[in-house]
Amino acid sequence: MLRLKTVNLFPLFMNKNLKTVAKISYKTGLKWFFIVFAGIIITIITFSIALFDNADLAGSGHGSFISLFVDLLTTNFFAFFLVFGAPVFTFLYILLANKIALQNAISLIWKENVENYITTIVKNITLKITEKENWQHQVSSEILLKAKLLQTTKNSKDTSVFQKKIISYGLKKIRLDDIDFQYEYLNFADVISFKFSTFLSEKTEASIKPFWLLIISQISILILSFLV
Repeated sequence: MLRLKTVNLFPLFMNKNLKTVAKISYKTGLKWFFIVFAGIIITIITFSIALFDNADLAGSGHGSFISLFVDLLTTNFFAFFLVFGAPVFTFLYILLANKIALQNAISLIWKENVENYITTIVKNITLKITEKENWQHQVSSEILLKAKLLQTTKNSKDTSVFQKKIISYGLKKIRLDDIDFQYEYLNFADVISFKFSTFLSEKTEASIKPFWLLIISQISILILSFLV
């Protein structure tokens, strides 16, 4: 009698999803690095030019830094903004890089059809909370549930840093105020994972325009500093 050997394809699908998520993580990291690196380079260039162009304003000796600060502030505010605002520009580039990279990662997750892999993790994280006895006494509102989900995500040892960032970002964005926390038969894990899946499907690729606008702003400020 011929016997048909059954093959469990689940590990193959999981392995494929892991590779796809790893590829998305790599692309996201490259985009983040490009934005931060380019932003820092532009900041250093504009800082150096503005400082060199106004170096004569600094006095000699111990008070040169204070002298430069006061003189730039009173005579050339644009140069002052480029020189002493360099840390602010760097911080803004990092903020933009974080936001753009995360939003692009979410968009890629949907495009590469691995949203089920992520929503399964979200579902398992929710189950860790809802499977505990008397959990509803600890989580009785949207704010408490979100806080608990975010904390459980942060403490999850089976979830990578990249996945944690995606899940935490999504959990902060989804609305939970329409959930009836008093309804004892509600499957919270299914509801949260469905809302997360909907969030992934609606998220479009982030525009890189704010990055270019910030660069244009720095260059414009530098040009204005020459005209003062």
